[in-house]
Amino acid sequence: MSDLSGQRILVLGAGCSGIAAARLARSRGAEVIVVDAAPAEKLVSAQAVLSGEGIALQCGVTGDHWDGAEIFRVVVSPGIALDSPLHRLGESTGAPLVGELEFGASYLSCPFLAVTGTNGKTTTTELLTACLKGAGYNALAAGNIGLPLSQVALDAPQLDFLVVEVSSFQMEHAASFRPTGALLLNVTPDHLNRHGSFENYRALKCRLLEQVIPGGHAVYHAALEGNLQLDASVRRSRLWFSFEEPKLEGRPVGQEWRVEADGLHCLTLGETVITQASQAAFPLESLQDELMMRRASLQLQGNHNLANALAVVALLSSLGIPLEKYRIALCNFRSGPHRIEPVGKKNGVLYVDDSKATDVDAMIQALLTLGTGAGKCIHLIAGGLDKGCALTEVKKQLRIYVKDVFLIGACRQRLAYEWSDEVPCKLCESLEEAVSLAAAQAEDGDIVLLSPGCASMDMFRSYEERGERFVAAVEALP
Repeated sequence: MSDLSGQRILVLGAGCSGIAAARLARSRGAEVIVVDAAPAEKLVSAQAVLSGEGIALQCGVTGDHWDGAEIFRVVVSPGIALDSPLHRLGESTGAPLVGELEFGASYLSCPFLAVTGTNGKTTTTELLTACLKGAGYNALAAGNIGLPLSQVALDAPQLDFLVVEVSSFQMEHAASFRPTGALLLNVTPDHLNRHGSFENYRALKCRLLEQVIPGGHAVYHAALEGNLQLDASVRRSRLWFSFEEPKLEGRPVGQEWRVEADGLHCLTLGETVITQASQAAFPLESLQDELMMRRASLQLQGNHNLANALAVVALLSSLGIPLEKYRIALCNFRSGPHRIEPVGKKNGVLYVDDSKATDVDAMIQALLTLGTGAGKCIHLIAGGLDKGCALTEVKKQLRIYVKDVFLIGACRQRLAYEWSDEVPCKLCESLEEAVSLAAAQAEDGDIVLLSPGCASMDMFRSYEERGERFVAAVEALP
């Protein structure tokens, strides 16, 4: 698709990704039509950008059948669900459908290092990029992190690596996206209202590793191995936590990686590894355990962030990049805003913004990070838009670490029903009310934590806006 002269491209969605894809297609000579279900008054800025480059925009499109001119390709923005009228409209053209991710990637020649997972993918994408830069490489973060690959292709920077955060939405149309290396951090239920089942969601996450190029590198948590179908030539690195017992029998000679109490460990398997067919005991003398980095050396906190750091070390090691080249960048890295971020302390009470926690697993990690060793000291603000996931998995942590919960958003009544047997729950009409009530209950040494466990779009434009409103509410407290 390098030259699109004389071809007609239909782009579904006029958001950031759709606009970038449309501009890229136009720069390659295509006639481009962008369609979006939103009314014209909500797409004024998009209209200004597209019309300035000779790209047609059709607003308020609600039909699901295309009756226009013949289409060569349909580019699908990640926000367009498979069961939406716009997607059916794209299918009705009879043209091949490609996602914006793979469309942009087709115009880039640098190696891709891809990162996915239910939680931690943005932090890990930023960390991997920082470590590559620290090691002297020209690297850029793109994809689901906010910079479409189509925009990178338009800007045409000279890169050694493009680090790509990949969402499950993007993997629905990404068959030709072939990274050199990929990280699969974790998979827990999320976005079930879009994907229908956890099995479908997990399969999309695993597909990213399965699309790694022959001879490439795949890094993943060991518990996911049974769900993966990797090319025999792909080099594998598995991650473990200290409470998990590595099953080393049958593993090829190579390296395993483990988060221990003292830090990040590399387990090197020697030449005497036993095959699965053998019944003999594993020869422990063939296992070398090396402490790569102490926990205290890292600015990142929590076992989940240590696992993210370990995934980065594992991938860079598989690429032949030694730790010493980027050790300083790894040690000094801090996660971005709205991720277990302390935002103030008043009257001895610490206020923490974890608005990025849009699912129950992220909420659990926040409670473990802040509550472990401190006891029952957290006043939790939770709730928002229900994504179809069970939220009962957190009840154990609520019982151990949380004094009370202040619930906001569309699913607050459901959460009160599910959690009230473990912890006192208060229904709130606004985030500001929740902050005020939590502050009134908090004592010296306590923590008020915003960790919603739900999406933000019922009350806010984004999790960023939700976090900013939380900070403003904290600052307004006496």
